[in-house]
Amino acid sequence: MVTKRNLRKHEFIGLEVEVLKSKNKTQKGIKGYVIDETQKTMKIGYKDRERMIAKMGSVFRFRLPNGEKVKITGDEIVAKPEDRIRKC
Repeated sequence: MVTKRNLRKHEFIGLEVEVLKSKNKTQKGIKGYVIDETQKTMKIGYKDRERMIAKMGSVFRFRLPNGEKVKITGDEIVAKPEDRIRKC
């Protein structure tokens, strides 16, 4: 179960997310669902489109299944998803 405490080490795919800050100003405010993740990027599906967001320099707000919202800087989660998840 994903919680505020373990989110950084949890699977992001399927979670609702909003881009609060990005080096690319056109990406700020994007809201949708995480549909894929790599070491340095997060793919967000929104408005029938997909956008690739760089983790480094971005700030994300995730909505957990229980409705709680958690803000995470992308710099904290730059890692291969499988390596980040193994740390649980």
